[in-house]
Amino acid sequence: MAFNDYTNNLIRDFTMKSFIATLITAAAFAAVGIAPAAAQTVNKAAHKTAMDKAKADYKVAKDKCDAMSGNAEDICEDEAKLMRAKAEHDAVVKFDNTGNNVMKARGNVIEAEYDLADEKCDALKGDAEDKCEMQAKSTRDAARDANKAK
Repeated sequence: MAFNDYTNNLIRDFTMKSFIATLITAAAFAAVGIAPAAAQTVNKAAHKTAMDKAKADYKVAKDKCDAMSGNAEDICEDEAKLMRAKAEHDAVVKFDNTGNNVMKARGNVIEAEYDLADEKCDALKGDAEDKCEMQAKSTRDAARDANKAK
Protein backbone atom coordinates (compact mmCIF):
# COMPACT_ATOMS: atom_id res chain seq x y z
CA MET A 1 0.00 0.00 0.00
CA ALA A 2 2.87 2.39 0.76
CA PHE A 3 4.15 2.11 -2.80
CA ASN A 4 0.74 3.13 -4.16
CA ASP A 5 0.66 6.12 -1.81
CA TYR A 6 4.16 7.05 -2.94
CA THR A 7 3.17 6.68 -6.61
CA ASN A 8 -0.01 8.71 -6.14
CA ASN A 9 1.90 11.44 -4.34
CA LEU A 10 4.55 11.43 -7.07
CA ILE A 11 1.92 11.78 -9.79
CA ARG A 12 0.05 14.49 -7.86
CA ASP A 13 3.30 16.40 -7.22
CA PHE A 14 4.35 16.03 -10.87
CA THR A 15 0.94 17.18 -12.12
CA MET A 16 0.96 20.21 -9.80
CA LYS A 17 4.51 21.11 -10.81
CA SER A 18 3.55 20.77 -14.47
CA PHE A 19 0.53 23.01 -13.94
CA ILE A 20 2.63 25.60 -12.15
CA ALA A 21 5.29 25.41 -14.86
CA THR A 22 2.60 25.97 -17.49
CA LEU A 23 1.31 29.03 -15.62
CA ILE A 24 4.83 30.43 -15.28
CA THR A 25 5.44 29.80 -18.97
CA ALA A 26 2.24 31.61 -19.91
CA ALA A 27 3.17 34.55 -17.71
CA ALA A 28 6.65 34.70 -19.21
CA PHE A 29 5.24 34.69 -22.73
CA ALA A 30 2.81 37.43 -21.80
CA ALA A 31 5.64 39.53 -20.39
CA VAL A 32 7.77 39.01 -23.50
CA GLY A 33 4.82 39.76 -25.77
CA ILE A 34 4.11 43.04 -24.00
CA ALA A 35 7.68 44.32 -24.39
CA PRO A 36 7.84 46.95 -27.12
CA ALA A 37 9.82 46.30 -30.28
CA ALA A 38 12.13 49.16 -29.36
CA ALA A 39 13.35 47.12 -26.38
CA GLN A 40 15.12 44.62 -28.62
CA THR A 41 18.81 44.47 -27.84
CA VAL A 42 21.93 42.93 -29.29
CA ASN A 43 25.15 42.71 -27.30
CA LYS A 44 27.21 40.04 -29.02
CA ALA A 45 30.07 40.00 -26.54
CA ALA A 46 27.81 39.65 -23.50
CA HIS A 47 25.72 37.07 -25.33
CA LYS A 48 28.78 34.95 -26.15
CA THR A 49 30.02 35.19 -22.56
CA ALA A 50 26.66 34.07 -21.20
CA MET A 51 26.43 31.21 -23.69
CA ASP A 52 29.97 30.07 -22.83
CA LYS A 53 29.07 30.13 -19.13
CA ALA A 54 25.94 28.06 -19.82
CA LYS A 55 28.06 25.52 -21.71
CA ALA A 56 30.68 25.32 -18.94
CA ASP A 57 28.03 25.01 -16.20
CA TYR A 58 26.35 22.24 -18.20
CA LYS A 59 29.60 20.32 -18.49
CA VAL A 60 30.20 20.55 -14.72
CA ALA A 61 26.64 19.44 -13.95
CA LYS A 62 26.78 16.59 -16.46
CA ASP A 63 30.12 15.39 -15.08
CA LYS A 64 28.48 15.04 -11.64
CA CYS A 65 25.94 12.69 -13.22
CA ASP A 66 28.64 10.25 -14.27
CA ALA A 67 28.86 8.95 -10.70
CA MET A 68 25.23 7.84 -10.94
CA SER A 69 23.67 5.00 -12.88
CA GLY A 70 20.38 3.98 -14.42
CA ASN A 71 17.38 6.26 -14.35
CA ALA A 72 18.95 8.54 -11.75
CA GLU A 73 21.81 9.28 -14.14
CA ASP A 74 19.39 9.93 -17.00
CA ILE A 75 17.33 12.31 -14.85
CA CYS A 76 20.49 14.08 -13.69
CA GLU A 77 21.63 14.57 -17.29
CA ASP A 78 18.22 15.88 -18.36
CA GLU A 79 18.26 18.30 -15.40
CA ALA A 80 21.67 19.53 -16.60
CA LYS A 81 20.31 19.96 -20.14
CA LEU A 82 17.32 21.90 -18.81
CA MET A 83 19.62 24.12 -16.75
CA ARG A 84 21.66 24.85 -19.87
CA ALA A 85 18.59 25.54 -22.02
CA LYS A 86 17.26 27.99 -19.42
CA ALA A 87 20.62 29.75 -19.13
CA GLU A 88 20.84 30.04 -22.93
CA HIS A 89 17.26 31.35 -23.05
CA ASP A 90 18.14 33.99 -20.45
CA ALA A 91 21.20 34.98 -22.49
CA VAL A 92 19.09 35.39 -25.61
CA VAL A 93 16.42 37.41 -23.80
CA LYS A 94 19.01 39.73 -22.25
CA PHE A 95 21.52 40.10 -25.05
CA ASP A 96 20.09 38.99 -28.43
CA ASN A 97 16.31 39.20 -28.38
CA THR A 98 15.84 39.99 -32.04
CA GLY A 99 13.92 38.06 -34.66
CA ASN A 100 12.96 34.52 -33.75
CA ASN A 101 15.85 34.04 -31.32
CA VAL A 102 13.68 34.17 -28.20
CA MET A 103 11.13 31.77 -29.70
CA LYS A 104 13.87 29.29 -30.66
CA ALA A 105 15.48 29.51 -27.22
CA ARG A 106 12.11 29.03 -25.54
CA GLY A 107 11.50 26.02 -27.79
CA ASN A 108 14.74 24.50 -26.52
CA VAL A 109 13.58 25.00 -22.92
CA ILE A 110 10.22 23.41 -23.71
CA GLU A 111 11.88 20.34 -25.19
CA ALA A 112 14.33 20.05 -22.29
CA GLU A 113 11.44 20.31 -19.80
CA TYR A 114 9.61 17.57 -21.66
CA ASP A 115 12.67 15.31 -21.80
CA LEU A 116 13.13 15.65 -18.05
CA ALA A 117 9.45 15.01 -17.29
CA ASP A 118 9.42 12.00 -19.61
CA GLU A 119 12.52 10.59 -17.95
CA LYS A 120 10.93 10.99 -14.51
CA CYS A 121 7.91 9.09 -15.79
CA ASP A 122 10.17 6.14 -16.57
CA ALA A 123 10.57 5.60 -12.81
CA LEU A 124 6.86 4.76 -12.64
CA LYS A 125 5.17 1.60 -13.85
CA GLY A 126 1.94 0.69 -15.57
CA ASP A 127 -0.99 3.10 -15.54
CA ALA A 128 0.88 5.66 -13.46
CA GLU A 129 3.65 5.82 -16.07
CA ASP A 130 1.13 6.16 -18.89
CA LYS A 131 -0.71 9.01 -17.14
CA CYS A 132 2.56 10.73 -16.34
CA GLU A 133 3.71 10.53 -19.96
CA MET A 134 0.36 11.83 -21.23
CA GLN A 135 0.58 14.78 -18.84
CA ALA A 136 4.14 15.53 -19.93
CA LYS A 137 3.14 15.46 -23.60
CA SER A 138 0.09 17.66 -23.10
CA THR A 139 2.14 20.19 -21.12
CA ARG A 140 4.79 20.20 -23.86
CA ASP A 141 2.21 20.58 -26.61
CA ALA A 142 0.49 23.47 -24.84
CA ALA A 143 3.82 25.22 -24.32
CA ARG A 144 4.74 24.66 -27.98
CA ASP A 145 1.42 26.17 -29.09
CA ALA A 146 1.90 29.18 -26.81
CA ASN A 147 5.46 29.63 -28.11
CA LYS A 148 4.26 29.58 -31.74
CA ALA A 149 1.53 32.12 -30.98
CA LYS A 150 4.08 34.72 -29.88
